[in-house]
Amino acid sequence: MDHHSLQKAAWIWPSAEFTRNQRANFFFEAEIDVIPAAAEVCIGCETRYWLFVNGALAVFEGGLFRESTPGDGYLDTVDLTPYLREGKNEIAIHVWYYGNGGRNNSYCAKPGLILACDALGLYSGEDTLCYADTAYYIPAAEPTSYLYGGEHTAYNATVKPFSYCPSKEGAGKATVLGGYGDAPWGGLEKRPVPLLFFTDRIPCEAAVEGETYTVSLPYAMQFSPYVKVRAKGGEVLDIRSDRYAVRGGPGDTANCYFGHRAEYICREGEQEFEMFDWIYGEKVFFRVPETVEVLELGYRESGYDSQITATFQCDDPDANILFEKCVRTLKVCMRENYMDCPDRERGQWIGDVSVQAPQIAYVLDKNGLLLLRKAIFDFIRLRKGDVLMGNLPGDCFCELPAQSLNAISEWGMISSYYQATKDRSVLDLAFEPAVAYLKLWETDGDGVVTPRTGNWEWYDHLFNCDGEVLSICWYYSALRFARFMAGELGIHDHDGFITARMEAIERVFDARYWKAKERYFSSSCFADDRANAMAVLSGLCSADKYPAVRYLLLSVFNSTTYMENYVLTALCEMGYKADAYRRMMCRYQPLIKNENTTLWEDFFHLGTRNHAWTGGPATVLLRYFAGVQSDLTVKAPADIAPLKWVACRLEDTEGKTVEVKIP
Repeated sequence: MDHHSLQKAAWIWPSAEFTRNQRANFFFEAEIDVIPAAAEVCIGCETRYWLFVNGALAVFEGGLFRESTPGDGYLDTVDLTPYLREGKNEIAIHVWYYGNGGRNNSYCAKPGLILACDALGLYSGEDTLCYADTAYYIPAAEPTSYLYGGEHTAYNATVKPFSYCPSKEGAGKATVLGGYGDAPWGGLEKRPVPLLFFTDRIPCEAAVEGETYTVSLPYAMQFSPYVKVRAKGGEVLDIRSDRYAVRGGPGDTANCYFGHRAEYICREGEQEFEMFDWIYGEKVFFRVPETVEVLELGYRESGYDSQITATFQCDDPDANILFEKCVRTLKVCMRENYMDCPDRERGQWIGDVSVQAPQIAYVLDKNGLLLLRKAIFDFIRLRKGDVLMGNLPGDCFCELPAQSLNAISEWGMISSYYQATKDRSVLDLAFEPAVAYLKLWETDGDGVVTPRTGNWEWYDHLFNCDGEVLSICWYYSALRFARFMAGELGIHDHDGFITARMEAIERVFDARYWKAKERYFSSSCFADDRANAMAVLSGLCSADKYPAVRYLLLSVFNSTTYMENYVLTALCEMGYKADAYRRMMCRYQPLIKNENTTLWEDFFHLGTRNHAWTGGPATVLLRYFAGVQSDLTVKAPADIAPLKWVACRLEDTEGKTVEVKIP
């Protein structure tokens, strides 16, 4: 379906008066004699929707958060054919308008639904039946974190019984709020990634202690809990995951961030309730008053529709556990976009995505790369002037210069995506904005760039970050990738700028920062493992200095789990794979041995228990010990010590299997 069909439709809502966190139900009917070969419906909404066809759930949480193009949204297309029947067909849509912005969604001033289906002759407009679902409310409890879009899910069944598929009872005609293309919804771009996957509802046994029922999930996941109970009426159920309240990370330990939870006020009799939202965790807690009889508890899993296609095994059981936790962490940090974590923030930090990117190419199917491509488009399209932002999309934009440099460097997400796909469109998109950003950086009297502050001068958590050396190394690596992109595209307008900046850094780098013939640092106080690792990875450190840098990387442990990936990679690139392995297994030991199925934000439990940037070891194991390159070709390493054997299996984007067994 093309956008011309939407010209027949309108943006609608139950009335012109609306509030934040409002929910509404919409209803369409179609009489058909013969089920068509295809019945594609186009749906745009603000903010999220759930689609039911003849009582069956067809889409769980549709509607991609807006702003991969500034001010615009997205359009979902869904084939209704599998759900249709001859005769009367009923379509129900539940829509949730957030009315606020968060770390990954932008505020939109109006709610709305727009729908068109040529095959069934359905178009949203003033004759569409609908109503605002007033049983939903905002509970009088701690608010969700400012980082989140939306509010807690709270439903009062004494106002109206909850219905899994919305009931048409009480519906009236819709109010037209605007036409296709009107503000504030803007144009609608076709959704570039698949709709979310979702399972059937899964009943579970629970451990009971007092009024608390605890369901342990098989692994960390994104899920929606449900209950079936018998009540006297008026009792309040409280439902939350074990990751509902999360402390901030290093430097932010005083703050507690609350995610979404569910609250349900019972009516009299037997009833059920499902949370039309998602939460994250490994356990779910149901607080049920003693006057309520629990008949069934369970959950529905949902998430980004990408399959894990890689396996890795070796003779070290701890490495096998670490790999599995890396992959699980990557998987739960995906939904509308790649996320730093699915509990505290759900933000697409570009530095985090750059650590995730090589793993994506290795362990996920082509849908995983589609989400990475969207991240790149977000990064480039949502820049502020020539400034490449470090967190987007959403209403919490900020520039983290080191993360922006990472993204456009040889080790960043654009490079990783291109190595895996050879998709030149991302180079076409990124080259000019990357160069424009590099030109924003000021230089000193020697022509060497000086650190850029941005909104947050952040390189890594914790202490002893040599920001001056790190900035220059990241910048130099970004220049090298810009030069590579220029060559691939045959664009040489900026060659003079790129060459001049590179040569200026090359002239003075060693003289300024190579101290006592043993390490790079800008201060007399300390030498940073991260800065020295990036000197290697940027190409500024020559091979004759490798032994000295090796010694430093085996004796200094400033990096947290974000930059540790680059320290391990630097050791491997210098040829010290055994050293990298021993450092990795030593530092990651607390993350391997704990009870969680995902990896913590840091090497000790502080902040989230599931942070995407921690998964770098998966890339290290596959690239340097299994010999799998970014394009999934294999260059079997001559030596895998201290491991004795390695076996892995991967699939390329066409489904072709790649197997490695060493020896």
